[in-house]
Amino acid sequence: MTTHVQLHDRLDYQSVMPLMEELKTITDDELVIDAGNVRHLGTLPLQVILATVKQRTAQGKQTRVTNASDGCVDILSLFGFSPETLTQTEAWT
Repeated sequence: MTTHVQLHDRLDYQSVMPLMEELKTITDDELVIDAGNVRHLGTLPLQVILATVKQRTAQGKQTRVTNASDGCVDILSLFGFSPETLTQTEAWT
């Protein structure tokens, strides 16, 4: 089964706890994170996403980022990621 999560347009320190709570409850084999609305992505929410990807990969589960907005792609590139490499733990661990 697949779960889809729509990220909010602004992910900053105030979004960390709600994002973490939402992502940790997902147990399906596939998680699709829709980043189409993202205009701002801070380091703490990014760390939550990375931790989720790493944990799910260790469990043999798949995570994908789709529809990344131009703003999201730009911000990820500042951190050295792309929407594709964000979910490929072998690229950053």
